[in-house]
Amino acid sequence: MGNYFNQQANPNQGLLQFLRQLNLPEIQKVSKYVQQNYPATNLLSLGEFFDVYHDILKQHCGEMFETLENNHSTDGQTDIYESQAVLIIFSDTDFATKVKYISQVFDLDKSQKLEKIELIMIFQTAIRALCKIVKMKPPGFTDIEYYVDAIFIEIDKNLDRTISYEELYYWLDNNYQLQDFLLKYALTQTYQNAKRRTREIFDSKALFKRDQEKWIQDYINQAEESYSQLLQRKKLVSDRVKDEINYAWSAFKATDINDDGTISVRELPYLIYGFEGIIIKDAKKRFAQLDKDKSGSISLQEWFNFLSLAQGVDICKSIVKRYFLKRDTNNVGSLNNQQSCQVLRDTLSNDGFELYFKGFESYINEHSTLDKMSIQQLQDFVEGPMRRIIQDKQELMEKEKERKQIQNEKII
Repeated sequence: MGNYFNQQANPNQGLLQFLRQLNLPEIQKVSKYVQQNYPATNLLSLGEFFDVYHDILKQHCGEMFETLENNHSTDGQTDIYESQAVLIIFSDTDFATKVKYISQVFDLDKSQKLEKIELIMIFQTAIRALCKIVKMKPPGFTDIEYYVDAIFIEIDKNLDRTISYEELYYWLDNNYQLQDFLLKYALTQTYQNAKRRTREIFDSKALFKRDQEKWIQDYINQAEESYSQLLQRKKLVSDRVKDEINYAWSAFKATDINDDGTISVRELPYLIYGFEGIIIKDAKKRFAQLDKDKSGSISLQEWFNFLSLAQGVDICKSIVKRYFLKRDTNNVGSLNNQQSCQVLRDTLSNDGFELYFKGFESYINEHSTLDKMSIQQLQDFVEGPMRRIIQDKQELMEKEKERKQIQNEKII
């Protein structure tokens, strides 16, 4: 089935942009009207389609009818469920809500669970509608039925011949081929896809170029100078700094859904999750903290300034976070003792900080309360010794300065 999503598409961008502005209350109002006025109807003629959808689709009503009609003719009929699916899939609504809404529409017995026939109806309706709206050849009904037969067995873990809405959401959330398709055309993002795309962009090392903007190069230079207070090996300093800046940049790129070079308040939760692995509750409050120029969007420079990666200690904390997320494969938000020790070892041992962290493994193992450690706890564990390293070096520099001053006085 994935081959269908790899076809060349040629959608009407104006129509897609219009659909992306629709909100859930508008769609629910239309759905209620259908239930009241067309309770036993599966197909709509052109006149009936206008009766149902003109208020919400406005000037795009006729175009939508022809797009969804199998022969692209105004003389035929359109599937009422396909039109409902298009509205919710392309709407300005989060992915979890979209999945729940469509599941409820096809949950014919209202059991809060989906039988295989209901899942087949969901996929037949949604996939064919998606393909039509982006002008790709839709798969046949039989092809989709075979596809659902295979995935139903995969999703139905307890073999009770039903799946919950949550199980369907989890499967869809981890189907990255479908996620990329929805991201490209419906601008629909999910947390897991944001995290995966961040990692893929980071691994590609494709963001750094020779002709960087001056502020980016200045930011890198400042970060390298700061981190060199902690680490003497110049090549390792440069690699570490660029990795952390690249990771922050990758998260920004992965979650800039409409590719306009900025992050909106809607995109911000996915940016934070892609970079930090946490779901923020108050996106508007966090957005106000980042949007320093009050432009209504967050630029890459504002994102970098917020992270303070130009500071050596913050780079170390960022490295801890990146290794933490790499090992937290189940997304539980904490690691056990052994995993925590490995994160610290990955972060610190290779950089020559063994002297300052000689006892961290025994310390963690001796404290049963630390059996589960979060990103914040590990970062706090690192921050103190890192600041001591800087303080020790500053004291050594002061002593060296005093020594030279005494020598100069003796010479005089």
